[in-house]
Amino acid sequence: MKVRNAAGRVIETNIGGRKCRPFAGAKKYGRATKKTASLVEALRKCGLRNGCTISFHHQLRNGDYVLNMTLEAVRELGVRNIRLAQTAMFDVHKPVIEHIKDGIVNRIEGSINGIVGDYISKNPLSYPVVLRSHGGRWAAVKKDELHIDIAVIAASSADEMGNCTGVVGKSAFGPISYSEIDAMCADHVIVVTDNVVDYPCRYQEITERYVDYVVDVDQIGDPKNIVAGSLKITEDPEKLGIARSCIDLMEAVGIIRDGMVFQSGAGGISLAAMKYLGEKMEEKDVVAACATGGLTKYIIDIYRNGRVKSLYYSQCFDVESVRFVAENMEIPADIGHYADPTSKGRTVDHLDVVVLGATEVDVGFNVNVNTHSDGRLLHGIGGHQDTASGAFLTIITVPLYRKNNPIVRERVTTLTTPGDVVDAIVTNEGIAINPRRKDLIKRVRGKIDLVHIEDLKNMAYDATGGPMELDLGEEIIGLTKWTDGTVLDIIRRVKGR
Repeated sequence: MKVRNAAGRVIETNIGGRKCRPFAGAKKYGRATKKTASLVEALRKCGLRNGCTISFHHQLRNGDYVLNMTLEAVRELGVRNIRLAQTAMFDVHKPVIEHIKDGIVNRIEGSINGIVGDYISKNPLSYPVVLRSHGGRWAAVKKDELHIDIAVIAASSADEMGNCTGVVGKSAFGPISYSEIDAMCADHVIVVTDNVVDYPCRYQEITERYVDYVVDVDQIGDPKNIVAGSLKITEDPEKLGIARSCIDLMEAVGIIRDGMVFQSGAGGISLAAMKYLGEKMEEKDVVAACATGGLTKYIIDIYRNGRVKSLYYSQCFDVESVRFVAENMEIPADIGHYADPTSKGRTVDHLDVVVLGATEVDVGFNVNVNTHSDGRLLHGIGGHQDTASGAFLTIITVPLYRKNNPIVRERVTTLTTPGDVVDAIVTNEGIAINPRRKDLIKRVRGKIDLVHIEDLKNMAYDATGGPMELDLGEEIIGLTKWTDGTVLDIIRRVKGR
């Protein structure tokens, strides 16, 4: 069949056995601004409706204002039953509790720290909270296991078309690496900023091709509150001793050498271990190839002292790190490259050593970071599973007990990271190496003393009288998932509190 198209040309509608659509006319697209007057307007334009999923990143940590102001906009629009898909939640997000009570939020698939988790522990949502690692979340969004209707992305600088960054601006917080997958996969994307700059934004982590609307607000958050309680180095002599034992173990294994790749968690003991690692690298005249993960002052100090060639980071854990990134414009690693288990290559798989914390460990070397021993859901997974599964040497640092609660125990309350990816547990009463790692036991023989994990548990029980009786109901409040999306454990409602 022949037809005349809009350009006046006669064309066939079937060419070579394939249907062809006639040219219908050219349209020149203008460069109209994407700025909207408010979050309410942006959400309305994105088609917000009951049951939608809205995502956020957590890199302003306890200084974030964007999640709360977005939920207030949702309330104003009269929308209910929202699923939150934040990468993490902190005490600053306490208003979420009222939104839960009012039926505005009924599902959460993202890490929860503190007040909101404590509330949910005793007041289950309509659907269990789903906890994933950083890499596991990236994969879930990419595979559409976690479908995002609207991604709301805080940016410290953005132009009117949505090119944006978290590295510069009055509210700079570091890279926006966690939200990059949200920008790529969400149905709609809203960038929220307090610093609209001339087009084009000079440093672009998320580009305009993904962004629907830009909202200019007074303040996205308070960068001073990026530092939450767990991000301060310990001053406890006993815990400092644990940190030194980590370095002794690394040296005995033989991984403090030129070209090593390392990472630390953000707990007080882990930070102290990084400080001591820097000192040991100076003593041995060692230059590491790379430090990965979240940036802290202590890792930056090692870098400035010339003891590590490259920093491959994905977030900033303190104000000093934010300032360093802004001044040096180092290239961050997106979370997909860092930890996506479905990718063809991850930076965590190059780790020689990672030092991580825990709320509990058990005789099977299983680790809990999500709940306390009373069952309360107070922490997210973060990169714990990702780094533990990738590193050659995964070290967990814990005191034998806290107050009257044994931390080394027969069975963890909640399973976060399984024992088959945990290599050593370092305590104030000695180091236990996983019996599966016969190669490590052979390497350290004659260099450091080891303690059997059962002996550590017995010491903890002798000192405390053993674990308290746990009073949990049948209601499921949450799930911990492994990086591949399979369910590791179930978290049940806390009773009698």
